Parts: sequence; structure tokens; C-alpha cells
Amino acid sequence: MTGKGWQALEAEAKAHLARGEIGKAAHLLIDAIDLAPEQVDLYRQLVQVALLAGGTDTAVKAATELRRLEPNNPEAGYLLAVASMAHGDFALAETTLDAAARQAPRSWQIRQAQAQVARALKKEGQARQALEEAVALAPSEPSVVNDYAVLLLELDEPARAKDVLAKALASHPDEAGLHLNLALAYGKLEDVAKAKLHAERAKTAGDADVREQAARLLAQLSPQ
Repeated sequence: MTGKGWQALEAEAKAHLARGEIGKAAHLLIDAIDLAPEQVDLYRQLVQVALLAGGTDTAVKAATELRRLEPNNPEAGYLLAVASMAHGDFALAETTLDAAARQAPRSWQIRQAQAQVARALKKEGQARQALEEAVALAPSEPSVVNDYAVLLLELDEPARAKDVLAKALASHPDEAGLHLNLALAYGKLEDVAKAKLHAERAKTAGDADVREQAARLLAQLSPQ
């Protein structure tokens, strides 16, 4: 322990995090919690920093304590579920999310996380139901629409995938993931021109992984 107060340790942790020194930030937050175990925001920060550092055990412990301190806060349950998923404990994530969903029935983030857990547990019917509920709550949210579209494409429902993707794309015209999945949907629908159009948009706008997938799709759509 350094003799500094918890606020000073928290400030140092944020400074280290801004410099990309994630491990140092985590250790400082742990020291801050030792000094001020009632400061719930320290646990939130530690969960997030520990996950960035790959310290899933630390993240689960911090999230568990946060939930103990705030049992009626669905965010605490959500963070515990996220940490549990990263730690590979999908059973804990499932029960935690069920409770959080009862506390926050309008949360699309919780529904999306429920779908991710259900897919990991091979409960595809539950995953679809959770994603349908999430999309109903947030029809223009790219991350949840993309998750739903991927599931629909796997189930060979490209027309439905196209419809939900197009609706979200109207609100986020530059979202590369939406363009990529829309290209895949059009490809399954054998509309090559539109598939190429959206694949090109994904190739120029996305991160490295999206660009690579778009390039492969374009190659498939334009055989030599």
C-alpha cells in the first residue's frame, strides 16, 4: 500500500489506463478498493479493466462483490454475467441474466447477452427469442441487429435478415458490419449486384476483420 487515499489511487489508475498500462491500472484499483470497499464505482471500473487485461477471475470476483453491494441494480447483474461469460462460466451468466432481465425488462443489452449465453449453451431457440426481443427494443442498434442477422443467415432466412439489416442501416449508413451482413444476405438471395455493393462498402469502412471478410466475399462473388 502506498499511503495514498483511494481517490488518488483511482486517479492514478485512470491515468495508467489512458496510457494503455492496463495491469498497473488494475492493481491500483484493487488497492483503492482495499481502502474504500464501500465505493461501488471502483468495482465497476475494476471489472472493465480486469476484462481488458484478461484477468477474468478478478473480474468475476469484483462483479460478484458489486452485485452483493447493489443486488437491485440490473447493471451489477449484467456486469457479473459479462465477466462470467469471459471466464467461461455460462451457467452463472445464464442465471444472473435471468434475474437482471426481471429487474430491467426493457434492456436490449441484457437480452443480447442472454442470446449470447444461449448460443454458447446450444439453446438456439432461446437465443432467437432473446434476439427478437432485443431487436424489438432496439431495432436500429447495430450490434444486436448484426447478432440477429448472423443467426438468421445461419438458419437460412436471408430475406428476414435483409429486412432487419436494412432498417438499422437507414439509421447507421456507414456501419460496416451492417453492410457486410447485408451483403451476405443478398448473396444468399442471389442478388449479386446488391451483394457486391454492400461488400464494397464494408471493405472500405470496416475494421481489419470486416475488411478481410468483405474481400473474401467479393472474391466469391466475382470468380475469375
